[in-house]
Amino acid sequence: MRGPYLLRPLQVDISVPERVGGIYCLAKNPRQIAVVARVERNLKDAIKAHWKEYEFFWYEPALSPKEAYVNQCYIFHRCLEQGTLEIKDHPHPPEKVETKCPICGV
Repeated sequence: MRGPYLLRPLQVDISVPERVGGIYCLAKNPRQIAVVARVERNLKDAIKAHWKEYEFFWYEPALSPKEAYVNQCYIFHRCLEQGTLEIKDHPHPPEKVETKCPICGV
């Protein structure tokens, strides 16, 4: 994961590539990830949508929806064990992609 970065629109514009999908994490404290999310396209806009709610972000581009889901699962389970997540619902696999979570098999 790349980050943490301060979650400010200009920082997102400088740091995150254009028109790419992947996963991102959000936090109010740089040591406690609160949200692990995935987006099919445009990481930049997805991250910037949260700039008033959170102070920090991390991101990791993905070459495919399946890669993004697998990466999201790894990060989700790590953060779930640490007890820092605000949203504890397991990520859903992308539509039209046959895959399961590599950690728990969901």
